[in-house]
Amino acid sequence: MGIPHKLRYLSLSGILLGFLLIFVSPLGAQGASSIAQGFQTTDPNVVEGALVSIKSDTPNTVELSNSDNTEHLVGVVGDRPLIELSNGGSSIQVVTSGVTPALLSDINGDIKPGDKIAASPIEGVGMKATQSGIVIGTAQAELSSVETSERTIRAKDGKDQTVNIGLVPIQVDTIFYTGTADGSSFVPSAIQDFANSVAGHEVSAVRVLVAAILLLMLLVSVVVLLYSSVKSSIISIGRNPLSESAVHKSLFQVGLTIVGLLAFTVILVYLILTL
Repeated sequence: MGIPHKLRYLSLSGILLGFLLIFVSPLGAQGASSIAQGFQTTDPNVVEGALVSIKSDTPNTVELSNSDNTEHLVGVVGDRPLIELSNGGSSIQVVTSGVTPALLSDINGDIKPGDKIAASPIEGVGMKATQSGIVIGTAQAELSSVETSERTIRAKDGKDQTVNIGLVPIQVDTIFYTGTADGSSFVPSAIQDFANSVAGHEVSAVRVLVAAILLLMLLVSVVVLLYSSVKSSIISIGRNPLSESAVHKSLFQVGLTIVGLLAFTVILVYLILTL
């Protein structure tokens, strides 16, 4: 069953019938580990599992996410979260942290555990992230392992594309993701993602590498300093038990030096990542 050629993208409302029979069991697996925030919405197609973004002109209102509003991604419409944060006038609960089922597609290929999830051209539906940008979270299961609905959409090149859409649990954590195709493949993705989260924007691989080297040097320096101090203290006390108070004072001074070194290095690393 396809969609008329005059439509460029699949409307989320066309997905609803295909998921009426499969919403109950996946959503029941959401678990008691998610935190949701209450929002308003005027879109009748906003359903459980849909990716949503904050409307630019209305801070407390959300709309279905797509490739055009991905920078405002906020979370996934959830059901029965552990904690609900509401302002008293909310109409839906959007999971902003924790594990929850989300509508995902294989537009960018099959989704596997660990894949980052970005908004897709289909409103409210996610896809595997392959380029740098804001992602909604990390897939916790394979798309091929859940029941899916097959749909046909009109791709940007004008050709019809058949995609599969299903409910897959994801760990919601909105961050900036750096794709491996952007020239930073020599930096592990976990380290790159952490650096981007700290800085609040994309950090070049060179800066990440410099920061990592500084932290490694700090770790080595602290270990060497502690080892030499403890060793010399034990030797001094063994030779002269009366020197115990002087040794304690020396160890205290070493501790202050290590704390100062830690603070200086952390500040320096933060400046390298953010400036």
